[in-house]
Amino acid sequence: MPMPAFALFGCLRQLQSISSLREQIQQVFHLDVSSDKMPLARSTYSDALASRLRRDILRPAVEQLVSDAQQQLSDRLAGLEGIADRAVMAIDTTYQSESAHYVPIYPSKGGHDNQKGHLLSMIYDIRHGVPLAVNTETMSIGEMLVLKREDAPVHRWMCVNNAIYVVDRAFIDGRYWDKRQQRFGSTVITRMKSRLNYTVDHERPIKSGQCNEGVVYDRQIQLQCSKQPWRLIGFEHPDGARYEYLTNDLSLEPGVVAFLYLRRWDEEKYFDDIKNNLAGSKAWGKHPISIEPQALLSMVTMILTRLFLNRRQKELDLDKVDITQHCKHQAKKELYAMSGYGIAYRVFYHEISKITRQVWRFLKNCFKEKHSLALYRRQLKPLMEKYL
Repeated sequence: MPMPAFALFGCLRQLQSISSLREQIQQVFHLDVSSDKMPLARSTYSDALASRLRRDILRPAVEQLVSDAQQQLSDRLAGLEGIADRAVMAIDTTYQSESAHYVPIYPSKGGHDNQKGHLLSMIYDIRHGVPLAVNTETMSIGEMLVLKREDAPVHRWMCVNNAIYVVDRAFIDGRYWDKRQQRFGSTVITRMKSRLNYTVDHERPIKSGQCNEGVVYDRQIQLQCSKQPWRLIGFEHPDGARYEYLTNDLSLEPGVVAFLYLRRWDEEKYFDDIKNNLAGSKAWGKHPISIEPQALLSMVTMILTRLFLNRRQKELDLDKVDITQHCKHQAKKELYAMSGYGIAYRVFYHEISKITRQVWRFLKNCFKEKHSLALYRRQLKPLMEKYL
């Protein structure tokens, strides 16, 4: 099976959200009514997924695609106070249930498989709204240990100078982030864990202005698990909800820290898309190696879709990819201007990365149609302008 067909077959399965390989093969079979035999044996693609060679071809191909996307897609954090051109990346983990052909043996029975399923640890570019790399693991080990592996695909993105990493609380490891800061000048933002031990050194002054709306306090602290100074930032939303953020970045405004943590939402929506819209909730193969190519193909499908919408947005003379979402934010701006309700950064910085489900439906049902600007004007543009 040639490599282009392997990638196309996998991306098509993602796009059509087909849960089983057998169903996909049968659909492809029915596309040609003159055919009298299946175009592909199920085992052929399963074996291809478990190929180290194909995986090693996919890795640099995805890197090139990521680079192209970063050049073409707009910078969603342009103008945000204090971050200049620093890379801003989110790190989070999701779990994928095992293939029906996979028989896991958990530690309680003497095995090494993870009871949560197959781990996918993703690093995500918040500036451009695209996934960058993924670590996969079937064994039952901690998320932080997976991140620390120097032979993993994500590792090179952990060595970016002066980067800002926005992470889940599962990735709090003071000594690890101390080393990243000392070696690369990179910093981390996360939510505070109630069981972390620390002492308060002093209260930091809070600059007045829109960027710090909602900030209650900004304290410099000393974590027991770190030798470097950290900050504990208290934040209150107008609805009364309170949050605490933790960072070792001493230069950012506290309101910017709170806002960047909010932007982790984009990565959460990526996981939501690959699981619910791209048939990625379950593994396709039983071999541990097959988990990574599947995750890489999810990245390819998502990035190509973002690039497709970016190009069509210009051709169709649309200000935004999702005008309905844009209108909702316009209403928030008007409410903020009239009553002051809301947080300025959360109101004015509204670029999102989520692709609406109706756009996925359009692509799913039109994949056999020939490229045509007329088709996009008739059927895609109305979906981008409003919900049907």
